[in-house]
Amino acid sequence: MVSTSSSWWEESVIYQIYPPTFADANGDGIGDLQGIIQRLDYLNDGHPHASLSLGIDAIWLSPIFASPMGDNGYDVSDYYRINPMYGTLADLDELIAAAHQRRIKLILDLVLNHTSQEHEWFRTSSASQNNEKADWYLWQDPAEDGGVPNNWRSYMGGTGWTFHEARQQYYFHTFKSFQPDLNWRNPAVRAAIADIVRFWLNRGVDGFRLDASSVYSKDQGFRDNPMKFTSVDPEAYDSYHHLYEKDLPENHHIIREIRGILEEYGDRVLIGETFINSKLNESIMFYGVQNDELHLPFEFEFPFSPWHPGYLQQQIEKKEVLTPPGAWPVYFLDNHDIPRHLSRWIACSLCTDPATVAQGAAALLLTLRGTPILYYGQEIGMENHEEIPPDLRQDRAMIKGNDEDERSTRDGARTPMQWDDSPQAGFSFGEAVDPWLPVHPNYKDVNVAKQQSNPDSIFDFYRRLLQVRRQTPALRCGEWRSLIHYPDDLLAYLRRHETDQVLVIINFTQERLFCVDEPLEPSRWRVLVSNCRQAGTEMATLDSLKAFEVSVFQRMEAG
Repeated sequence: MVSTSSSWWEESVIYQIYPPTFADANGDGIGDLQGIIQRLDYLNDGHPHASLSLGIDAIWLSPIFASPMGDNGYDVSDYYRINPMYGTLADLDELIAAAHQRRIKLILDLVLNHTSQEHEWFRTSSASQNNEKADWYLWQDPAEDGGVPNNWRSYMGGTGWTFHEARQQYYFHTFKSFQPDLNWRNPAVRAAIADIVRFWLNRGVDGFRLDASSVYSKDQGFRDNPMKFTSVDPEAYDSYHHLYEKDLPENHHIIREIRGILEEYGDRVLIGETFINSKLNESIMFYGVQNDELHLPFEFEFPFSPWHPGYLQQQIEKKEVLTPPGAWPVYFLDNHDIPRHLSRWIACSLCTDPATVAQGAAALLLTLRGTPILYYGQEIGMENHEEIPPDLRQDRAMIKGNDEDERSTRDGARTPMQWDDSPQAGFSFGEAVDPWLPVHPNYKDVNVAKQQSNPDSIFDFYRRLLQVRRQTPALRCGEWRSLIHYPDDLLAYLRRHETDQVLVIINFTQERLFCVDEPLEPSRWRVLVSNCRQAGTEMATLDSLKAFEVSVFQRMEAG
């Protein structure tokens, strides 16, 4: 069994950056690598007790490679070149060095299931049926009736097959037609990918997040997927059991090969998206039988849970039970593909104050057993921008058909980071210009500058929680145990590591209450961080929980 003990990523907090909307250094309205460099001290300035630094341990960059941006970088045209809109390879080298100086690890997003149709590999492969890269993608002859080779659907809608005139064949694409899937059964493809992985590891990156890592392998016989018994729409992706183009056994061999390359470089991390509609019992398979595949496999059941203690605890307990021995859980609330959690959870919360819900979510994310991943702006309570005009949207991949208005855009979760209340929220350094996406209208009230100076802000609550987490072994690596069997009004759980014990309580109601299924000694617990404060002092106690209280306590030694 591959050991994962004492790895940096187990005790780290990872921060996802969406590059075009994080920070713009050159003033063109598009975020870039130099902008990230100039904001590193905000994330972690390298001093453990810094007063205004957020205090994260690693950053994950959504794709920064050369791309025509049909899917905002998830359509790569050159894995060895940085997209000029973000900068140069020298800029990335500078970012890696500057991050490491501040004790920040750097993780790159690798899109290996498919490339852009503008990639040199596809240009060569599509030119004829007889060339050096003819078998680098998934090509098939038309069916006997001249139609598509089988019933495989695209996750983005419609058939997964597109006809190519030059080859007189169809190619398969799990996503959009401009994102042709690679043929991972071809040894030359695997060797080329291995070279890419080693190239970036040699430049000093600390790991990768693998996009769509559960769909690399496809059935060699290209068999039809069976329809679900209850299905009525043969055009819908979810109408099928995806037996032959998703989660194939060979997929695990591929990930194991990639993990093997990382093992050559020491303590590097491999994160993977096991598909946005994967369930936990599906994603845990990607740890590998010997814990030799993904270190941290993403699943979406937890972030899509309602903001209710019973549902959340059910997901936590499920993960505690199903995570294999020797493996490590991972949690997130937001990312670039889903609406921000405040916009999802405010609607089903008894509390209408976004700050209070955000503080509860922060405590949950940062005190569970596992590696937490923050999405940029989450720490200040950024919400989805629901009113982006169609002509200003950038999420071209989500267009359904030819109707600009009939689409489900992900742009609302990707708007510019809100740094201050100056024009365009301080996103661009120097003179303000129109940014990549419109800034959320609430930026004058919800921004970093305003919250850094407010000891009761969402940002300050995150910062204090992160400081406590860093200093508390029970929160970094301790076991998790619930104190309530059937929660309805609150979550209450213990984290324990050797003699260190931490108690986390989140009251979801506007009632003063306290009720757990085992006795506690209130006098033996001191508050570490709470949203119940007065004059900068934590005021929470275990005698009685205040309405919507969020508090973290540590057990004191006897005497």
